[in-house]
Amino acid sequence: MTARPILLIEDEHALGTALSFLVRRMGHLPTLVASGAAGLAAFMSGDFAAVVLDIGLPDMSGLIVLEKMRQRGGAVPVLVITAHATLDHAIHAQKSGATAYLTKPLELRQFEQTLGAMLTTGLPLAAVATCAPEARVATLIGSAPCLRDAFIGIARACAGDVPALITGPSGSGKSLTTTVIHAHSPRASQALVVLACSSLECAADFEQYRSGTIVLEEVTGLATDLQMRMAVWLASAPGERPRVLATTTNDPREAVRDGGLREDLYYALTTLTIPLPPLRERSGDIPALGAFFVGMRGEAPAPQLTPPVLAALQAYPWPGNVRELRHVLDYAVTLSGGGPVFLNHLPAHVAATAGHGDAVPAPGELEAALGRWLDAELGQPEGGRPDYDTMLERVEGVMLRYLLEKHENKPTHLAAALRMHRATLRQKLRRAGLQRGEE
Repeated sequence: MTARPILLIEDEHALGTALSFLVRRMGHLPTLVASGAAGLAAFMSGDFAAVVLDIGLPDMSGLIVLEKMRQRGGAVPVLVITAHATLDHAIHAQKSGATAYLTKPLELRQFEQTLGAMLTTGLPLAAVATCAPEARVATLIGSAPCLRDAFIGIARACAGDVPALITGPSGSGKSLTTTVIHAHSPRASQALVVLACSSLECAADFEQYRSGTIVLEEVTGLATDLQMRMAVWLASAPGERPRVLATTTNDPREAVRDGGLREDLYYALTTLTIPLPPLRERSGDIPALGAFFVGMRGEAPAPQLTPPVLAALQAYPWPGNVRELRHVLDYAVTLSGGGPVFLNHLPAHVAATAGHGDAVPAPGELEAALGRWLDAELGQPEGGRPDYDTMLERVEGVMLRYLLEKHENKPTHLAAALRMHRATLRQKLRRAGLQRGEE
């Protein structure tokens, strides 16, 4: 295998060093730089076989670097990596010409496989999807780790024209996902038609369309004879029919086994599958979702969700998912009369979850909430930006305040529960402003 030059643009020294070592182990020649400007300079002066590009660079966004690289021409494959996976990041990277997209923390084996595929098979650049510049479209809100696969899948769907299947429980955002995909796709200027499969009575209901995007809602509810005709229709030339997106609340593989979905239609639709998780698995996103839904009402100033309300919203299991959350917040804000939203404004069954200690945290919930807070703190002007010790004290203060209240403001009981010396706990409580020196 011929050694090939690889450009690594990564400002995190430890990760950059690890990636350089891995590239060398693959038999290639890494060049590591730590800023967007340095990356662009190296890219212009070198002849690289591939580029590994971090989005969070100190001087500019890696997405801007990617755009500048593509503006200068060339088809060098670019692997984009990011620590903060959002739908906007994923779509922007895909539309700017990213060849592949990975999220941190990186799995080094996955990185090696992705880079190897880029070098050996020449993965094609993403097609650039266009939509009207003044158009403002909805997006999926959240940054929970369980959303990352969905974001990557949506970005790929926006760049291409193949059929896609969006799966997830009722109310998780499947309809919104189809809207986002269409709005960012090459067919954005054409019609978006939504068909409820349970009400389709003849093949002409979908065969009459020649352009745009068709959404087949609950495709497993389509009659068996229509499923057969749909599979044949999807096998026709793409230019002669609209783009097809399908949704289902059922596991499509189980639907095939149970006879609810024809196997040929399953394979036609699942070239690209986008799974949406239930809201209970991403409760760390609820404060951001809540702020968005409250802000949508257009009231100025927007009503505030009090901390006990947010705690109750994050503890509730949300069987109706995001749709249920929106209805609950509409009810609560209306009841609050535009003022702060308190527990008594929530439906009784939601408010009853406040203070329950048996709620199981979703995977990555702490990381998601802490990451948003850190981004806000570190995004302040340099003069007001806290140092590490200050941020650590604030986090510890929140923990201690919560734990002290849980133990009826009795430091002795809290020290026993934490297996901490009482003198040590008293010092921490004083630093956090939770206890006076003489107490």
